[in-house]
This record gives sequence, structure tokens and C-alpha cells, in this order.
Amino acid sequence: MDISSTRNQAIDYAPCRYGGSRLWFRGPRRSLRSSYVACLGGCGVYGRYVARPWTQLLEARVGSTVVNLGVENAGIDAYLNDPGALATAANARVVVIQLTGTHNISNRFYATHPRRNDRFLKASQALISLYPEMDFTEVHFTRHLLSRLHTICPERFDMVAREVQTAWQARMRSLLAQMTGDVVLLWFSSNPLRDPFGDGDDLFLSRKMANGLAPHVRALIEVQPKTWRAPDEFLDVPPLEISRAAHLPGAAAHAEVAEALAQAIIPALQ
Repeated sequence: MDISSTRNQAIDYAPCRYGGSRLWFRGPRRSLRSSYVACLGGCGVYGRYVARPWTQLLEARVGSTVVNLGVENAGIDAYLNDPGALATAANARVVVIQLTGTHNISNRFYATHPRRNDRFLKASQALISLYPEMDFTEVHFTRHLLSRLHTICPERFDMVAREVQTAWQARMRSLLAQMTGDVVLLWFSSNPLRDPFGDGDDLFLSRKMANGLAPHVRALIEVQPKTWRAPDEFLDVPPLEISRAAHLPGAAAHAEVAEALAQAIIPALQ
């Protein structure tokens, strides 16, 4: 079972599945019989350590069912490789897609796990040839891989970065092409969406890349919360998980996202 399906003592995440999906999503499970909004993305959608993530807050604001399809550390491949999740998203009246995980996709240089996209599986012969001095057997996560590659040779690393960007753009267009409802892209981060890309949570993602998807979506909503996680929001976090929680958005940040998305989605539902 994925980490997204586990529970801690403070919050019941009510893990569930939709449409025969192999992925676990945060519940409570929503009915798909009537019109609904589907939300795809990573940690910023799943909402660990938050009692009411923005998906629940958004449901109250728009007056329509909102389905949380967030998967922690997910990239685009998690959805493209899962027919159940893809069908659930494709049948939604409106789809919100968090811009995340640009490096967590398989590409010409390396392969990632089909569901846990942050897991590095293997290097291609092209990457082995590009970095013959690298021992890939010691690497288990994509961030670790990219950090090691950059340290060894920043010049050769540029080739890897460009490949990841190209693969991400192609994969995003493929995902968008399968949606039948309106699509809203969401940038939800403590860092601004920049061009060129910065050193934030989403490696290699630039404003230019996001804007390149504009012809295929209804809107791009950017939320950089004033407060990422308030000090008192650590009270219900298990002691061994406080370090992890510090990197994830808190209740106030989720509330900002819900408000921003509601303004964009309500007209689409009318």
C-alpha cells in the first residue's frame, strides 16, 4: 500500500480508490454519479497533516462534488499509467491539475516507478554513456539522482534537464488531450513560478513551459500562500514526522487555494 493510504493518529485520510484504479486517494470517497470536479497532483492536492484540504473546502464553495485524486510525490505518469484514475479525471466536468513533478517522469535518460514516480528505477544506456563515472546502484529517488548528476558535471547535466523538460511537456499535452471537461492548471508553492526556472520544489518547471499549455486549458491559477505552515499546525503532527510536515502546506495555505480556484471554477460549472 502506498504511503498516501496510511493513517496517522490525528487525521483519518480514509484511503479509497476510483474506477478500478491501483492508486490510493484521500477520502472520504465521493460519488461519481453526478457532475464533479477532479483534482490531480502531488502532495499539494493530497493534503497530508491537514484536516480539511483545499479539495474539501472547494467543494463547499462551488456546490459540486470535488474528487481528490492527489497522490503524494506523483508525476504525470502516475495518471497516464493508471486507466482507472485517468478515466475518473477524463469524465469530470472540470479538472484541476497541479503543476508538479516535472522530474518525476520516465524519459530518454532514466525510468521511474509507474505509480511512485519519485522512485528511480534504472538509467538508460544513454545516461550511462553520458555519465560513465556514476554508480547508479546507489540511487533510489529522482531528486538524489539529479543532485548527484549535477554535482559530477553541471555542463552535462544541462542535457538531462532539457530532456526532462521536453518529456514533461509532451506528457502534459497527452494528459490534457484525454480530458473532456474544462482544465484549470494550478501552481501551488511557497516559491513563485519563474522564468527561467528556479530552485523550488518543482525542478525544471518554468513559466514559459506552463504558459505553453495555455491554448489547452481554461486558466492557470497561481497561489503562493502568505503563510505556508503556521507554528501551531505542528501540534497534531507525529514527532518523527515534523521535519516532513514543515515542507508541506498547512490549513491557511489550503484555504487560499480553495478561494482562488473557486473564482475560476464556478463560472465553468454554470
